[in-house]
Amino acid sequence: MTQDKNMGFFTRVITSIKDFDKYQIFATENIPVAIKYLLKIMIIFVVLVVCIYTYKFSITVNNAINYFKEDITQIKYSDGSLQINSDQPTIIDTTGEIIEKIIIDTGANEEKQKEYIDKINSNSTAVIFLKDKIVLKNQMITQSMEYKYADIAKNYLIGNFEKEDVLNAISNVNIVGIYVMFFITMFIYLFIIYITSTLIDVLMLAVLGFLVSRIARMKLRFKATYNMAIYALTLPIILNLIYIIINSLTGITVQYFNWMYTTISYIYIIIAILMIKTDLINKEMELMKIVQEQKKVKEEIQKQKEDQNEEELKKKEDNKKDKENEEADDSNKDNNLGDNNLAPQG
Repeated sequence: MTQDKNMGFFTRVITSIKDFDKYQIFATENIPVAIKYLLKIMIIFVVLVVCIYTYKFSITVNNAINYFKEDITQIKYSDGSLQINSDQPTIIDTTGEIIEKIIIDTGANEEKQKEYIDKINSNSTAVIFLKDKIVLKNQMITQSMEYKYADIAKNYLIGNFEKEDVLNAISNVNIVGIYVMFFITMFIYLFIIYITSTLIDVLMLAVLGFLVSRIARMKLRFKATYNMAIYALTLPIILNLIYIIINSLTGITVQYFNWMYTTISYIYIIIAILMIKTDLINKEMELMKIVQEQKKVKEEIQKQKEDQNEEELKKKEDNKKDKENEEADDSNKDNNLGDNNLAPQG
């Protein structure tokens, strides 16, 4: 049992997926041990997800640079006003990349701007370049956000520029440093989001496990069901990672995947509790058999003792009778000798 508790991380991963009978070992662990396991698996999960996002980000950056060099014939910024390609509108759909839609129209009127904003609100991520502002939309917010060029230029000390100035700036940028900063920023951001949502899932699973244990007439502590809930999420987390990778690289989506994620974890903890229940029943039956065998052995020993006592008692009685018979014989002999001495002599 001690050896099982000291199992390594990857052994725990494999065990939590395929060995339901080992969940009773996880249930008896200290909560910090289970939390440590959860942190490790979430760090690996987030690192791999961020690697995918960084790869997609690099593709987006390279495509943006190539597009700027080849398709942006004219760009000019002056005093908070931007002009691109003589104010000709351009809409770029980049499905499967970090930014799904890019709209460039520095000559759009108020009505057209509103139309563009309504259009990008249906996307996860999008950006609009207008005459005096940039509009951004990401997957964490339901509505787009606007930033004035004048404010950006003031905050970052950006002066007037044209296409050649932008090309020179791009050539001087440390692109690897940008990717590293993107990786670190995304890691912190996604780790906080994923660990928070996972801890909520663990809590819900632990409550479910606690209720199931009570229905099954088991007195499991909440600590035990909490530990088991952590390990029950192992397979769903791995499947979620595979789904994110496939979705990011191919764009394939699985409807109701979140429901499947939740259902698998529920099935795992319920089966684990029922397995523990079955194991306890089997152990009780084995214990009853042992008690019955011990009772039989005890009865047999008691019977042997009684038989031995009876035999010893019988021997004593026989010895007593033999002694009485010997004494009687001796007495008869003495009487016979006395009679012979008293007889008259001829």
